Amino acid sequence: MHDVVELTQALCAIPSITGDEAAVVDEVARRLRAMGARVTRQRVGDDPGRDNVLADGGAPPELVLTTHLDTVPPFLPPRLEGDRLLGRGVVDAKGIAAAMMCAFERLLAAGEARVALLFVVGEETDSDGAKAAAQGFMPKVRWFIDGEPTDGVLVSAMKGVMAFELSAEGKAAHSAYPEAGHSAVHQLVGDLSRLLAEPWPTTEEAGQTTLNVGQIEGGVAPNVMAPHAKAVCVMRTTGDADLLLDRVHALLSPTTRLTVRTKSSPQRLVTPPGLPTKVVAFGSDVPHLSPRATEGPLLVGPGSILDAHTEHESIGLAELRSAVDLYETLARALLAQAREQR
Repeated sequence: MHDVVELTQALCAIPSITGDEAAVVDEVARRLRAMGARVTRQRVGDDPGRDNVLADGGAPPELVLTTHLDTVPPFLPPRLEGDRLLGRGVVDAKGIAAAMMCAFERLLAAGEARVALLFVVGEETDSDGAKAAAQGFMPKVRWFIDGEPTDGVLVSAMKGVMAFELSAEGKAAHSAYPEAGHSAVHQLVGDLSRLLAEPWPTTEEAGQTTLNVGQIEGGVAPNVMAPHAKAVCVMRTTGDADLLLDRVHALLSPTTRLTVRTKSSPQRLVTPPGLPTKVVAFGSDVPHLSPRATEGPLLVGPGSILDAHTEHESIGLAELRSAVDLYETLARALLAQAREQR
């Protein structure tokens, strides 16, 4: 049997920044075959080795455990410090992948073959791995458990995510004679000011819709009216994504161009009775994979989202070990429920 801490260290020692996941995909597939699992791969995009990985015990699955193998930059090699493991991916989400693999290994050893593992690429950018898996590579099942850092607490609802790019075109001119040109930066600043001042919707369950202007670029020199400008924004939404997009369009200048990068509405998730739950604001692959589950998704994983994407990304060793038990326990409970409902 694998040790979850050692497995997490091994996976995190392999760089897998989004777009460069091939090496860790190979290692995960190798280890799953060594467990006795049946492993298949799905190419995502055009880059060799950049694959989704599906593993099962040979029987039609009723439950899938899934998370992603890509990470944000930069690569930070794993290291142990006391009772914590540090490094890129220990929280988001290779530690989760390792915990799922260990739970899967236990279930296979106990003769439970109705569970499968799905590890995808590309979650940190546009979820291209999950989108590809949802086209039929992921089997149709009753439930899937998506792994993201939730402090080990099941999620009852999650905000939607809408990422979009705004671009404006101006006319270059000497800044001493602004009437001779048109500043794309000024236009975009006006657009962003209106978006930031807008009272976006709030719900009792999911809270406030938020807007972050994450990137801005434009212009050529301080003394030139800017001929172009661009901004990239992310909204964490609590309302219908299409209705919110209409509101965004209505606040923009007529010539500002909007390009949607990703869009999803808020999601409700399955939560077994009697367990603590919470609402999260971050995004995941859940919206893309949900059509593959007849009874719905669950979302839970060890570690804190506040540690993810940071230079000090870390997770407690006890949390990792408890996560193996959590995934095994949830899987057994759901599969027992499936058995009773036949």
